[in-house]
Amino acid sequence: MTGVQLITVKEVSTWSPLANQRGVKPRIAVGMKILLDSCFEPLSTMNEFTIKPAYEARRAGRSWLNTQNAYTDDLFQYKTFLNILEIEEPDVVLDDLQNFGACFTEGISVRTRQKFATSTGYRRFGTAVRYHRFRIHKGLASAVSLSELSSVGGYQNGILRADPDSPYAGMPKDIEPSDKMHPFLDGEWEKVFDRLGPASTSCVTSSRRDRLASELSMISGMRIDEVCSLTVLQITNLARHVDPAQPSKLIRLWITKTKGLKPGYVFLPSFLVARLLEYISGERQIAVDRANLVRGDHEPTTMLFVNDVRSNHITAGNPLTTDTLSRAFSNACIAAGLYHLEECYVLDEAGEPIVSANGANLSEMKVVADHTFHDLRHTFAMLTYMDMAKSGREDPWKFVSSRLRHASIITTLRSYLRWLDRGEQFLSNSLMDTYRRIDTVGGSA
Repeated sequence: MTGVQLITVKEVSTWSPLANQRGVKPRIAVGMKILLDSCFEPLSTMNEFTIKPAYEARRAGRSWLNTQNAYTDDLFQYKTFLNILEIEEPDVVLDDLQNFGACFTEGISVRTRQKFATSTGYRRFGTAVRYHRFRIHKGLASAVSLSELSSVGGYQNGILRADPDSPYAGMPKDIEPSDKMHPFLDGEWEKVFDRLGPASTSCVTSSRRDRLASELSMISGMRIDEVCSLTVLQITNLARHVDPAQPSKLIRLWITKTKGLKPGYVFLPSFLVARLLEYISGERQIAVDRANLVRGDHEPTTMLFVNDVRSNHITAGNPLTTDTLSRAFSNACIAAGLYHLEECYVLDEAGEPIVSANGANLSEMKVVADHTFHDLRHTFAMLTYMDMAKSGREDPWKFVSSRLRHASIITTLRSYLRWLDRGEQFLSNSLMDTYRRIDTVGGSA
């Protein structure tokens, strides 16, 4: 049994391993991940399983790349598991699949140095189950039956279904969506924003990029990838709507690079658009000029947020990535004192846990931020709901769902209603007041 390799397609024109694989080669696109064996031969059935639905979604204009990459990552883990145990795919039985799932129930992630999140194990186990269904429907030999793989199971609204015959029955229950939410309470966000950059009224000339990006998310509810996907043109097109006399006037912005590629409107106050325009002509231009100076091969980008003067000459002027922004936000939370300690395992160079003399895994404590960038969107949702409820609106959740651009109000209620039932008592009235003062709103606009 040979090993398995995972390769990301960089250039379709130079991609050759799938040249003779009928029906797959034309579906290859930049960014896709491909599975190969140790001899660089494609794992045809696995690649077809990940590429076919991605191709169909791409043609339909739906989101596809993240899903394709996730499926391929899952199958890479699964194929590695089978190789270690020397099990061929046609010989896999239900116990083998459940043992694979158990790897993520007790296993340790090399990236986080902690036990895998329940959602990670559930996703990877589910991918393996769906892959074997795919094999059966293709008429390939299979020791596990379709009935074993098709019994009712999995999660519905965060609850594991009770069918004892389900292949998912051995997987642990994931936490409720509301337990993953950590909106900012009271004046916490102000402390973080002060660490991200100076307010617009400050005479300090250090970078305001990260603060602006965070203000943008908290005021509009935009996700981090949506913020990083904004272009200069999208903001400059709003310039004519800016009204200094009405700093809180909402200006509609149409965005298309969204989750699921479902376009929609977000609403930015006039004062924020004005400050984004100042960023474009000021801080952003300085960063671009530096990139042109230190990099002869610098290609101008249309993205709104770019790496600033703090970046090295290799990345100067390049588009701001979600990883960079997320890391800056987490560091700001920690600097503001909003953090906690979590136990993590000590790994060796091979990524294996180091075991002490008594047989226990060695561990240490690491500092973890209390909030992620996505909590700004959660805060926007809760503040919007409270504002609508306070004003006497009959359908505040419908309004919130619309502003979050959820496909269904059920998604909104499942995520936020339970948290509000538990957390509303902690939301003080002053939070609404400070929200309206974000970055000295109206103070100088």
